[in-house]
Amino acid sequence: MKLRNWIIGSVVTGSIGLCVAGGFAYNYVNKLNKELDTYVLPRTTFEGVSLDGKTKKEVNDIIQQKVEQLNQHAITYTLNEQNNTYTWKNLGVQYKGTEIADQIFKEQQGSVTERYNLRKKAVQNGLDRNYHLQAYLNSAKYDEFMKDKYNDFLSTPENASISITGTNIQITQSTDGSKVDKNQLKALTEQAVSTVNQQIQIPVVAVKPERTTEDVQNMGIKEVIAEYHTPMNGRNGSQLFNVQRAASTLTGAFIAPDEVFSFNGRVGITDAANGYQSAAVYVNGKVEQSAGGGVCQVSSTLYGAILRADLSIVERSNHSLPVHYVPLGQDATVADYGPDLKFKNNTGHHIYIQSFVENNEAVVRIFGTSTGKNVQVSSQVVSETAKNVIVYTYKTVTQNGQVLESDRISKSTYAKQGA
Repeated sequence: MKLRNWIIGSVVTGSIGLCVAGGFAYNYVNKLNKELDTYVLPRTTFEGVSLDGKTKKEVNDIIQQKVEQLNQHAITYTLNEQNNTYTWKNLGVQYKGTEIADQIFKEQQGSVTERYNLRKKAVQNGLDRNYHLQAYLNSAKYDEFMKDKYNDFLSTPENASISITGTNIQITQSTDGSKVDKNQLKALTEQAVSTVNQQIQIPVVAVKPERTTEDVQNMGIKEVIAEYHTPMNGRNGSQLFNVQRAASTLTGAFIAPDEVFSFNGRVGITDAANGYQSAAVYVNGKVEQSAGGGVCQVSSTLYGAILRADLSIVERSNHSLPVHYVPLGQDATVADYGPDLKFKNNTGHHIYIQSFVENNEAVVRIFGTSTGKNVQVSSQVVSETAKNVIVYTYKTVTQNGQVLESDRISKSTYAKQGA
C-alpha cells in the first residue's frame, strides 16, 4: 500500500516546547492530532502485514479477516485408521490480541511533544511495532464440542467371575478394556493449536474392569467352610416346590466382610404373586395354609450352616411349634414382613452361599477361607409342660484342640400343638 505522506513540522523540543506561532501552530497541532487519532503510524505490522496509514476500522477488518482465516485451520484425529477432521472454530479455538486496534491508537496518544516525537521516529524508520494473535483452546467450548465424541469403549472390560459347581471353584479371568483418554486428547489438542499441528493420533488408555482376577482371588472363596443338610421326608409337592424355589433364589449370594446378610432381603416376598404355592405354615401356634409354606426349611438349613461356620447371628426366631427337620432350638423361622434370619460375615473374607435340594435333602454350603475352627452345636430341653417346651442351644468352638468359646446361644420356646 502506498504510504501516507506524513507531515514533519519544524518543532524544537526540550524545555522550550514548539517554536511555531499563532494560527500556524494551532493548525499544525490539529493536523498532528487528527492524523494520529485517525491513521496508524508507519513501521507498524500485524502478523507480518503492514498497517501503515490504516484507519481503526481497516485494522479491525484485517484482524477479523485473519481470525476467519485461522478458524479454517483444521486438525485431523486418527483412531484405528479412521479419521475425523474438525476446524479450529469447531474445536472452540479463540484468540488473544483481537483488541490490537485499540492498543495501537492508545499508544499514539499523548502530549503534542510526545506525539510529534513518536511520529518523527516512525517516519525516520525508528519505530518498530509488531502485533500478533495468540490462538488458544477455549476449554468450555472444546468440552461442549467433544462431550458426545469418543465416549464408547473401544473394547469392553470383562469382570472376573467365580462359578461353583458342587464343591469345585472356578475363576474366570478378567480382561482389560480400552477407551480414548479424553484428558490426554485435550492436552494434545491444546498443543496442536499452539504449534499449528494438523494431525493427532488419538491416545488410548486401558480400562480395568470393576472386578479383576486379583479381586476375585483376594475375596478368599477357597473351600467349603460349613455345610448343613436337613431331610425332606414327609414334604408334599407344594412344600417341596417352595423349598426348591427359595433355595434356588438363595444360592449364589456373595457376602462381603462385615456385611450383614438378610434371608428375607435375598429371597424376597414368598407369596403367590412371586410364584410360591400354598402349603402348611405355623401361625401363632396353629397350622394354616398359606403361600410359601416350607420356605422355613431353607432358612433353618442356612441357620445350621451359619452356626457351624461360626458366623455372627444378628437376628433369629424359632417357630411357634416344633419342626421335624432340625433338632429343637436349631430352627429359624422367616415370614413376609415378619421374622427374618440375619447374620454378619465376621470371617474377614468374602463368603459365598450355595443352596439346593438333592437326594431328598435341603443343603446349604458356605464357601470361604477356613479358620481351622471346629464348631459343635447342641440343644437341651430345660423345661416341658403341657403347653410348651423350652430349649437351650449351645455352641462350642475349638481350634487345635483348645476351646475358644462355649456359650448358650439361644433360648427357644415352642407351644405344643393342640395345647
